[in-house]
Amino acid sequence: MRKIILLIPVLSLLFGCVRPSDMQEKSLHEVAPATWSSAASSRNQSSESNRTFWVEEFTDPDLIKAIRKAWISNPSLLAMAERVLASGEDAIIAGASLYPNARADLSGSRSKRNLIGFNFPNGETSFTTNSFNAGINLSWELDLWGKLRDRRNSAKIRFKGTQAEYLAARLSLAGQIAKAWFEIIESEGQLRISRNTNFTYSQNQSYIQDRYEKGLASALDNDLASTTLSSAKANLARRNRAHLLSIRKLQLLLGAYPDGLMDRNDSMALPFLDSASISSSPTETLSKRHDLKAATLEVQASGIDLGVSQKSLLPSLSIAGGPGSRSGEFENLLEQRFRIWDLTGAMSQPIFQAGRLRAQIRKTKALQGNAIKNFKAAALQAFLEVENSLSGEQLIKEEEVQLEKATKAAESAAKISWDRYQRGVEGIFNTLEAQRRAFEAESRLLSVRKERILNRINLYLALGMNALPEKP
Repeated sequence: MRKIILLIPVLSLLFGCVRPSDMQEKSLHEVAPATWSSAASSRNQSSESNRTFWVEEFTDPDLIKAIRKAWISNPSLLAMAERVLASGEDAIIAGASLYPNARADLSGSRSKRNLIGFNFPNGETSFTTNSFNAGINLSWELDLWGKLRDRRNSAKIRFKGTQAEYLAARLSLAGQIAKAWFEIIESEGQLRISRNTNFTYSQNQSYIQDRYEKGLASALDNDLASTTLSSAKANLARRNRAHLLSIRKLQLLLGAYPDGLMDRNDSMALPFLDSASISSSPTETLSKRHDLKAATLEVQASGIDLGVSQKSLLPSLSIAGGPGSRSGEFENLLEQRFRIWDLTGAMSQPIFQAGRLRAQIRKTKALQGNAIKNFKAAALQAFLEVENSLSGEQLIKEEEVQLEKATKAAESAAKISWDRYQRGVEGIFNTLEAQRRAFEAESRLLSVRKERILNRINLYLALGMNALPEKP
């Protein structure tokens, strides 16, 4: 017995320190380069370094209201919040095993015994007895090796992980709301362009038809004008359909019924953005992004789980017992002379379980490796998102600059071509083509401005920047 007592602190020291090694923790950050490879990161720091909450860049109070509404109304986010609460309760449940369990018991029984081979007076051959028991039963597994404490710590870490996942989903929802918001503004702009196109082509068609009826224009000119107008009307219908889809998408994110009706200012224009530059390094991004925090916490929890499974091979010690009373009459249970108590100690050592415990160790070790690799995959995906957004920022900006030039030139060409057609110097085909190019350039410019805004939002999400402060 003395040898067993001396062995306990040795085993406790050996198995009580099982945690992810420093090398494993270090390996989580080996995937991070020193700097971003995209050229945008080396420019003057103006966007991220001077801004705490990225939604404020767009200076749109209605957008801020929409995001805050989604945070309290989106069903998927609310479901994740319930999951966080459940994870917190798991931590409490796991921690409860560290403490003694106590319960109050009250029981009663009545039994009959038959007596065979005994000659008692009055010929009695059986008798009945009553037994009543009451007491407090206590049980406690002593945490010799820290196994129960580790289970509690693992549950606590996973609770923090679900909190991080919730914050990541909250940030992602803010990004989706902002993207849907600017998609609606862009679709409204596209509708205005389509209406202007229809108005222009309708005037063209009326003018050419009048000339055709007077014999001043050919049937080909009249048919080309009619075809162009019909195509413009079809494009307007398509734009209306896309606009409705954008509104319903936003309504769904807001947790509202997607009826396609929304009371908002239709005259809003897409905001103009300054050049983007960032101050966060790849390593800092690892600590900012909530999804990567959750992945890191899962690595920590899986390392603790491995220690728990290894400690399952060790003996366990438990005690049970408590005060109570026992009597053949129920009303005697509260009397002092019927009071009893008992105390039991037990030590259990697993000997044969058909490989279950060893398999559990191998399983938790594999899950630990899975958690580490999942972290690395998530980190690489985060770096990819940042690099794509940084490089996209420069390319989209250059595209926007060129489209601005193309739009101005196309509008000028369309006016000149229409004037030349009216003077009979140029054919209708060239005139209609010049007008089409002007409207197309304007539409593409609006689309690329929206794409630049969406790319900027993706950049902020990839960097893990907060959307809004917790309180308005």
